[in-house]
Amino acid sequence: MGRHGRNNTSRADFTYAEREMANSGSKRGRLGRDSMKNFDACSLCLRHARDPRICPDGHVFCQECILTSLLDQKKDIKRQQVLLERMRSESEAEMATARAAARERVLKEFESAQSSLGSAGRSGASSSSSSAANGGATKAGEGGPRGTKRVFELDEDEIERLTQEKTDEALSKTAQDMAEARKAKLPNFWLPSLTPSATPDAIIDVKLQTLCHAGKRPHPVNLKQLTTVKFTEDPVEKTSSGSPVVQCPSCRKSITNNVKAFVLKACGHVLCSTCVDTLCSTDKQCAHCASKLDKKVPYIPLASDGTGFASGGGVEVSRYDVKLV
Repeated sequence: MGRHGRNNTSRADFTYAEREMANSGSKRGRLGRDSMKNFDACSLCLRHARDPRICPDGHVFCQECILTSLLDQKKDIKRQQVLLERMRSESEAEMATARAAARERVLKEFESAQSSLGSAGRSGASSSSSSAANGGATKAGEGGPRGTKRVFELDEDEIERLTQEKTDEALSKTAQDMAEARKAKLPNFWLPSLTPSATPDAIIDVKLQTLCHAGKRPHPVNLKQLTTVKFTEDPVEKTSSGSPVVQCPSCRKSITNNVKAFVLKACGHVLCSTCVDTLCSTDKQCAHCASKLDKKVPYIPLASDGTGFASGGGVEVSRYDVKLV
């Protein structure tokens, strides 16, 4: 059999045909239209949104789905708050113990330093008395007599500074010990600030809030930030799945995944980008119901996964695996 045979099993390595049949190594594929979520589908249940709501980032949800998600997150937040309170009390007790230990250490070091200074003064006095007995005298104008005991004065500010330095050292060491001890407790793997690798300061200062997980990066969301969405449906035309076609109420243009659309925050109507740019932006009102636009956030861009033909929208997936040689 030749070198490029398709079923050459006597070789030490795989041929290209054998590698393809083994389906090994990293693979990349482009998703088609069937794998894309419709622009009017709920980001949680992936079905046609019922009583739709939209978040500030343009993700559409069913009212029931988003309320259930937020309530579940709030229940989890209450459990996490109990955990945080317990961890805060433990950290405060450890910090108090560390401060007391640091102050006691400073006092012991101060007492040992005083005792060493006292012994050094006594030895200096004995040496000066022996030299005076041998006939040594102090010349006039050269200062005080030999063997005079120096007065040692310790400022209160110096004691406070030494105490603060030792306290800071003890607190930093206690913080490291706390971080090592928390690694074995495994508080929570779902919150980044409560993972075992988090520092004690991050654990104490963590802010718990409800999140929207529809995007690549979760962002905070609450009920007040949700806006009611009003899709205008064509009463006659239907899609291939049997659902009504959504259209712009101003120009009657069909809205699909490849059409950029906006949700007006004041009234909730969904309009195409052409009507928003030419009519709403100039008149400062909705082109369908003439409602005044919101001054802070006039409209919200409707998020879409794409059509499967463009390079944007995350339509390409990858699978990483060990490649056979």
